[in-house]
Amino acid sequence: MPNTLTIERITAENVDRVRELYEDFRAKATTDYEYGNPPVEFLLFIEDIQNKTLEGVAAFDGSVAAGILIYTLDKYGVIEINVIHPAEGQDETAVRFAILKELVARLKERQDWNVISYPMLGRQETFIRDIALLNFKFVGQSIVRFDFLSPIALRVFRNSVIPELGDYKLSIWNENYREEAIQLINNSFKNTKNTYFDPRFATYEGAAEVVEMIVSGQYGEFLPEHCRLLLLEGNLEGLCLAVKLTDSVVNVPLVAVKKNIRNKGMGKLLLKSVVGSFIRLIAENKISLTEINATADTDNYPAVRMYRAIGFKEVYFYAHAYLKRLTCPHTD
Repeated sequence: MPNTLTIERITAENVDRVRELYEDFRAKATTDYEYGNPPVEFLLFIEDIQNKTLEGVAAFDGSVAAGILIYTLDKYGVIEINVIHPAEGQDETAVRFAILKELVARLKERQDWNVISYPMLGRQETFIRDIALLNFKFVGQSIVRFDFLSPIALRVFRNSVIPELGDYKLSIWNENYREEAIQLINNSFKNTKNTYFDPRFATYEGAAEVVEMIVSGQYGEFLPEHCRLLLLEGNLEGLCLAVKLTDSVVNVPLVAVKKNIRNKGMGKLLLKSVVGSFIRLIAENKISLTEINATADTDNYPAVRMYRAIGFKEVYFYAHAYLKRLTCPHTD
């Protein structure tokens, strides 16, 4: 029962007590929690706990692990909850609530964080009503997917109308435009809901880190030849980036255009060029892909409409929960 649970921080001393539960989570990550790939093996998990690359909290029912919460803390003060995983036979909601409530309570005494970010993927969506009792707020997120094997998606792609380039030019990724890309991303996202749970977008320095993580392959294999830059008289006006998540799946982490050319089809032009570059290689049997996906806010209708116009389809919705520290400098 929840009132018998004891909550402990996962450390090098007690990590072996959660081995069985971690292995259970790892086995279910791709099916129950919408992970693209399984989490690290347990021995690597131990190393991550020891060097604090990952941190965690566990609930114990007597000597048995009843649930685990795994998170990271970055230099911008974002606590990213990877998962809250209860053991089989436990009251899932009660265990999740007990662990998260204890984490929030412990964090009240700390000054090294700004926001808790919790993408509630998979079976965690049943926890939305209860987590609101801890004062979490929510941003709706939509996973959109272009299915390279779908005749309907390909037909929509072929029939989609995009504006003429005119004086604009398209280019693949070029490092010479990195600083302009960072500024463009910062300007495009600093006033959006993304900053509620990821304050990096609120500053130039944070946007620079996002770009570095994409280009250095931390979100997946960076594909510079499939990225697109929109140029006008040598100046960057828009971009669409692409990374390879698995042998069969590509992701578009960012699409952005300058404010003065928004709602004029330029984002769609960039996206269609990126998707088309993969379609051509698939047709030539040079690569084997099944999908390209992206994430958009559910209430950002222009973005959702852009993806639909190219042939993407909304395949999954989830709530991205966030809780800000009261003195957090980035407020909504």
